Amino acid sequence: MLDPFVTLEEAGFSLRPGGGVDRLAGWSPELIASLDWARLSDLARAIAAEAGCELAGTRVMPDAAVHFGMLEQPKSAKPRRAMVKIAPWNEWGATPETVQQFAQEVRTARDARGILIAPAGFSPAALRMAQELRIESVDAVALDAALRALPRERSDFLFVVTTAGDFSTPTCPACQKKLVRVEHEPLALPSRTIDVDGLIADFVVCDRLEVTAGCEVTFLQEVKARAVTISGHAAGNFVCEGPVTLEAGGTLSGKVAARSLVVHDGGELLGQFRILEGELGSFVKQALRWDWRCANADERAACSRVVLEPHQ
Repeated sequence: MLDPFVTLEEAGFSLRPGGGVDRLAGWSPELIASLDWARLSDLARAIAAEAGCELAGTRVMPDAAVHFGMLEQPKSAKPRRAMVKIAPWNEWGATPETVQQFAQEVRTARDARGILIAPAGFSPAALRMAQELRIESVDAVALDAALRALPRERSDFLFVVTTAGDFSTPTCPACQKKLVRVEHEPLALPSRTIDVDGLIADFVVCDRLEVTAGCEVTFLQEVKARAVTISGHAAGNFVCEGPVTLEAGGTLSGKVAARSLVVHDGGELLGQFRILEGELGSFVKQALRWDWRCANADERAACSRVVLEPHQ
């Protein structure tokens, strides 16, 4: 399951969704990746039917993964069976584990090939795994290409049907009603201690950040913290609500904006420093936490277990 505060691009998936979806622009990979899983399922089946496939029933799992079977070239001398799966909503982009699990499911079907649809794309490792296990990988880019290859009137018809009304809010896999957004109190900011050399590519937002003695670390993204203590060697850009403290032997390279700077004997700042003044308020905050839940949770046990995370 993906961390809800990690973007798809940071996770390394092949599709790079933009900041928003422009419905007026027509089909696009971004629009397809933003669809409700139920709309995407109907769209995938429609594309298969347009290709002349004979479709079997659809099975929806509690995690909003969708399975359906189909017969390719049903009127030929050697029709071929295929098992299609749309990745669970809380994954949406395929990891190697997603591919491996689906490959095991395909083995239970006699003489069928597997087609895995992961709208947000496949990580490089997942693509390699899919090739090794002979699983066809389909993302929103491939679906967009398939739709553009259809006759214009068919593509336009599917667009109108797919994007009618609220097409992005996910549906409850248990009762088939639209889910509602539920917000939660932000978690308390954690403290973070860095004691291993290397590069840190993720966004660091924490209460207290400490880089231990002997450790060399480079932060690729801006660091936000309430207090920073450097006993080792750190490089990057830092914004700190409180003090930045450089202990003996500690060095900090980069741009630093903080309420104060404390440099002990043997510590060194190699870069630019700016003092923050005035009433700034707290700018180091945990991101708002929310998810999709079913309004029927009090009435149906299956609905109470549905928790779908935001994709972006």
